[in-house]
Amino acid sequence: QAVWTRAVLAPPLCAASTRLDTSTAPLIQMAVSQEMTGLTLKDGSNMRDIFDLCQKHGLPSLAQGMIEFPPPQRLREIASKRVMEPGLHTYRTRMGEGEYRTALAALVRKVYGEENITPDNVLAVAGVAGGVSAALLHLRKQKPDCNFAVLEPSYTYHSHEVERAFGRFPVVIPALGQDAAPNWPELKRLVEANEVHGVIVTNPLNPTGKVYSSEEIHMLLGLADSHGLFVIFDECYLDMVFGGNKHVSPFITGLRDNVVACRGFSKCLGCQSWRCGYAISTPSTLLGMMTMMDPLFICANWTQHALGEYFRDHTEDFLEHCDKLNGLLQDNWALLSRAFVERFGWEPLQPQGTMYGMFKHSDETDIQ
Repeated sequence: QAVWTRAVLAPPLCAASTRLDTSTAPLIQMAVSQEMTGLTLKDGSNMRDIFDLCQKHGLPSLAQGMIEFPPPQRLREIASKRVMEPGLHTYRTRMGEGEYRTALAALVRKVYGEENITPDNVLAVAGVAGGVSAALLHLRKQKPDCNFAVLEPSYTYHSHEVERAFGRFPVVIPALGQDAAPNWPELKRLVEANEVHGVIVTNPLNPTGKVYSSEEIHMLLGLADSHGLFVIFDECYLDMVFGGNKHVSPFITGLRDNVVACRGFSKCLGCQSWRCGYAISTPSTLLGMMTMMDPLFICANWTQHALGEYFRDHTEDFLEHCDKLNGLLQDNWALLSRAFVERFGWEPLQPQGTMYGMFKHSDETDIQ
């Protein structure tokens, strides 16, 4: 039986190059030949536990979703100035500051062609995870008995977020075929049978790197219209699309109360600790989400001002940064996929986006 595993394509960079740091090769060989037999993880361990274990033993980790690519210098310079403003460190407006929401509305119109988005369609959230949780809690208040689904392979924390919101695990829909494709027919069957009422869709997909087609996005929007399916798009990797693939906006045919897109800058800008992202939907849905997130984190932090100024004045710098990053990811994939084939015999699955690469092997577990 084949088993899929994931590797991160943006590990530490060497000082002399923006390409993969091959100086870690001796460490990897040491881990394989000497250390691995003595390392153990408790049952139920997740990617953060793997990272902690690698840190403890001085080993490189390709298993955690942490991109080690610095934020653009211009953005850091803006942040260094804005942080000195004394008025930015009190609670911020819960929906998000006008500066931030206006800049993002302009950004998505220019970069993603979402001409129907206004500042009223933007909610500042504490990262993509904060947006997804707020959307789930909003739906729970409206429909506490609804069943939520996740499609395999999925981001593991989505199941935890659904469990926290509804007090039960999601309906898990297994993948199809050798390429771990989403099982759309099964999702459609469950929705039409009134057994599933919501779904989280990650686009591009962590961990396969798949970018959904226009037909797939329209199918989901069709289910939202015909059966009231609540669709949460996790678009954390929105700006990591390459190889000629294109991201299709879930708002291409308009906004819906039951469709939410959650986006952020932890990956594309390397601002993981900033915990500042945004959600897009109708004003009524965003208001409901804000009400749910208020007691959790109250508001997005002061960094929204730095991001707002950056996107307002330096959109081209943002696009150039993403272009360089995507070039790095593709180069790293070419190097890593070849190395994993030669060393372990694992079969790579070509990513269309994200910062991950999937491999198929026949061992019982990844650790083995």
